[in-house]
Amino acid sequence: MQHQFRASAISKVPHTTGLYAWYYKPCAFDQESIKGAFTSILNNSIEVSNSIQMRYGMRYISTSQLSLVFGHKQQGVSDVLNEVIVTSDEFLASFFKSDAVQTFTRPIYIGIAKDLYTRVYDQHYSSLLSMWEDTSPVSKYLSVNADATVQTVMDNLSIPHSFALEARVRQIAPIDLIVHIYPTESLPKDIGPDVDDPQCESAARRALETLLQLVADPICGRR
Repeated sequence: MQHQFRASAISKVPHTTGLYAWYYKPCAFDQESIKGAFTSILNNSIEVSNSIQMRYGMRYISTSQLSLVFGHKQQGVSDVLNEVIVTSDEFLASFFKSDAVQTFTRPIYIGIAKDLYTRVYDQHYSSLLSMWEDTSPVSKYLSVNADATVQTVMDNLSIPHSFALEARVRQIAPIDLIVHIYPTESLPKDIGPDVDDPQCESAARRALETLLQLVADPICGRR
């Protein structure tokens, strides 16, 4: 049985229960595109809020944005990528063409599906395709708010969180994604429906999905 799918082949994902994981695997190697995609994927927007209780009900409140840096030089993601691409572009090109991507990189998203076809193709891939259309509300919003985050798009358009939204806001083209599936009939019987609302999840699904998130640490997973 085939376990890895890309582009139109995703429509061949079987109707069965199982696990799935999305990975970034560019179809063509282009230095600027690779750098842009990785910067978007790795630069997760994280906000920290502090609240200090004072007397008479007063509070000091502070909100700040965190920046990701590496090593004693405190290099940003873009700096690291520039250095790697200059010295290792031949390796990166061969790496992304190989099947080693899903072994040596973290998934973009991971989850459980009562019906893999419905979850992966209908709810994820087809939704992502529609969000890339120029007439979609998400595309229109991003065209005038290039620095928008997933959260700001959700807030301004009143739409729920989803894998498709994560990928669209991060400018990950559908053709540059592969999905790896693990069909199995051994999932709990009360796994419940495939929905994006955590409030509608069964206890069995929530517990198993939490474990998957902790073990795999997907880049766009729930925080």
